[in-house]
Amino acid sequence: MSSPVDILFHGTFADAHFFDHYNALGSYVIAGSFSFSLNTQQFLRSLLQTLDMSSIVTAVFKATIGLLVNKGRDKAAEKLKDGDVMDQKFRGVIVREIDDIKSKLDGLSRKDLVASISFFEEGIGLLYNVFEEARIKSEHGAETTQAACDEAFSLAKRMEKFEFTDLNESARRSLSNARERFKDSRRKATEAFSNEALGTPDRILAMQYRVMATILETVDHPKDAIEPCRVCLKELNSLSAVQNSFNNQLKKGIQAFKSWFGKDERGKIISNVCHVNRVIYDVTQTVGKDVHLWIWPSVDIGEDKIDPVRDERVAKMLRKQGLEHFCVIPWSFGQEGKDEHKLKTPRGIASNSTGQLIVGDNNILKMFDSSGQFIKDISIHNNDVDTYLYIHDVATDNNDYIYVLVWFRKSGSKGFVVYEFSNTAGLHYRFPVTAEGWDRLAANNSKVLLLSSSRVAVYDTHGRFVRSFGEGTLKNARDITAVNDGRVMVVDRYSSCVHIFSEDGDYLGRRFYCPSIAFHRTSEHVVIAGTEGPRDKRLLRVEIFTKDGEFVRSTQFLEQRIVYTRGMTVTKDGRIALLLRDMDQWKVLVI
Repeated sequence: MSSPVDILFHGTFADAHFFDHYNALGSYVIAGSFSFSLNTQQFLRSLLQTLDMSSIVTAVFKATIGLLVNKGRDKAAEKLKDGDVMDQKFRGVIVREIDDIKSKLDGLSRKDLVASISFFEEGIGLLYNVFEEARIKSEHGAETTQAACDEAFSLAKRMEKFEFTDLNESARRSLSNARERFKDSRRKATEAFSNEALGTPDRILAMQYRVMATILETVDHPKDAIEPCRVCLKELNSLSAVQNSFNNQLKKGIQAFKSWFGKDERGKIISNVCHVNRVIYDVTQTVGKDVHLWIWPSVDIGEDKIDPVRDERVAKMLRKQGLEHFCVIPWSFGQEGKDEHKLKTPRGIASNSTGQLIVGDNNILKMFDSSGQFIKDISIHNNDVDTYLYIHDVATDNNDYIYVLVWFRKSGSKGFVVYEFSNTAGLHYRFPVTAEGWDRLAANNSKVLLLSSSRVAVYDTHGRFVRSFGEGTLKNARDITAVNDGRVMVVDRYSSCVHIFSEDGDYLGRRFYCPSIAFHRTSEHVVIAGTEGPRDKRLLRVEIFTKDGEFVRSTQFLEQRIVYTRGMTVTKDGRIALLLRDMDQWKVLVI
């Protein structure tokens, strides 16, 4: 049997013992082929560093402490980025950054802020006592290579699960005292932030310490910090100075020229606010599996509400400062891997509760995982080789059943069929529908809704026609989505609005136009996406509303040159996936 060192560094992955650890720790990949001769202690330290860096606790700790990094301190930034959080050198960098901040603070009005920073520094020192206990235990508690390996994996798993129950009395006391210091720091930072006599930079600094203290106060259960941190963001993003800074920065024309005055201070305000937003986003993404990352506290600039972590207009400004990492950048997939896995002529996209994305492409359903990796093809059954099938749209219901609207042509006849697949992608049922020019479909409450340019037809899942509605109201319908309470929303290009119907087809009102629409069942929010500008420079704009039509926020993506869209879905965790064609190819843009 290969040793753990051989397995990890020679690339021999056939050992079952390694796979037991691999499965317990999750995604852990060693790329390439390496050959090292390591003794027990060296191996343990190397393995610990690798595993700790991927653990939830250390990821949360490093993201949080990142708020201390001064852009001008390149060496400090690199150490915080790449260093071992348990190492005393890492601790030294943190303390130096804190001391530098404290040295610049004076005046009675800043006493709460200074006190918050002092409490925070004490908490960091106590927390490092806990880290040191973990390091000593892991480095000296094993005598053989195999025992060292087991100990390292045990520590990593314990940290990932936040299980500190086996700490000794000294470490438990240090952890308890650290929590108290962070609690005191959080309270003082809250008081400082609430002090309107403080300047805006000091209030933002107070919020940075409030956020860090809030997270580290619950370092062994960081998920408990998510909701308090969202409250922090709501208060920070609502500061009038913050709103004015974003508003002035995004002004156009003569207003943009005026906004250049004071741009250095405004740029610092915007970048610091974005930094706090990004840290909380990263921590939330790390520990909050069921948290809706897309329903983010916005910055209200009067005529619009801006998402500070995703809006391309903000990202463009941050790039000029070398701070683009403060923003979340959209990514795409659909043209990777083997040729047969690439998108050719796609129409329709849907998602299930596991985050998988299903795209209709010609006469095949292509399934991708949440990271855009191809999983498999699902063929549309066709027993007659003379019949041509083409997918028009795809939808899923609350039970992850997949519904596919398919156009067929055979011997001069043509029409539409709806295919129903189970949540395991097995064909469950199919039924013909009227030969009208159906283009889109949605599914909800055991109903399948088909959309043509002028009406909506409702079928039950056994293919029985129930009703139709929209005649006389819809002129050039483009997209459809269904809401949890049964309401139906239809995009109409002719009247430039979104029409809202009851489950029974009663007309309830209308909102403005957008080409694509989707509903997020968990949060009950509606997402609309559209393009603006000339054909060769169309820019994507995404807006979010409550199901009752209340505007939540918008996000603009300046770099997306879109020709047209062919569908949109929102995954359970709130990722927006838009099927589109840019100037070169088809792809799925994930926001």
